[in-house]
Amino acid sequence: MVEQRCEEQERMTEWMSLALDGLLGPGEQQRLEQHLQECAVCRAEWQAMQQVSALFERSPQVGPPLGFAIRVERRLQEKEKQRRRLFGGMAVLTGSLSLAGLTVTMAVLLMAGWFLWLRPGAVADMQPGSGAVSQIASGMGVLGKGASLFLSDILVRYGPPLVFVIGLGLVVLAVIWLWLFVKRPGSTHHNGYV
Repeated sequence: MVEQRCEEQERMTEWMSLALDGLLGPGEQQRLEQHLQECAVCRAEWQAMQQVSALFERSPQVGPPLGFAIRVERRLQEKEKQRRRLFGGMAVLTGSLSLAGLTVTMAVLLMAGWFLWLRPGAVADMQPGSGAVSQIASGMGVLGKGASLFLSDILVRYGPPLVFVIGLGLVVLAVIWLWLFVKRPGSTHHNGYV
């Protein structure tokens, strides 16, 4: 069996599709009809396309069930709300954890500064290898000892201003913590109107 081919089949197939939809111009419509009279391959394709089109026209069109679009829209809105809640919760959690770490660090520094401010000779009296700070520093190695000496030197030199700045920082952190508590997700005061 020899397979016949049409050199214009691609263009004619496009025109046939447009003709079925009623979108083919009068000049192309006439050219298509003339080609279909001459070409058996395209004529067979045209008949098959007409049969499929007629089958679709006879079949009832079934739409989505009643309320489908509303249910889909609600689900999309719920997913968006969940995503926003999750994002907001993660932002508050990470912010809270970082603020907690900063608060603890500042509280420790404040207590150390307060201690050194009340007892200015305490650091000078420490001998290498004596005291809790030196034992911890020696256990941590050279880096720990260097950090301990650096911190104690800063506290001795700048004790009062450092205590004031750290205290002020703790007040600012307390205000931020309060603001986060009021503005947390699910709070009734999150928009300022309720």
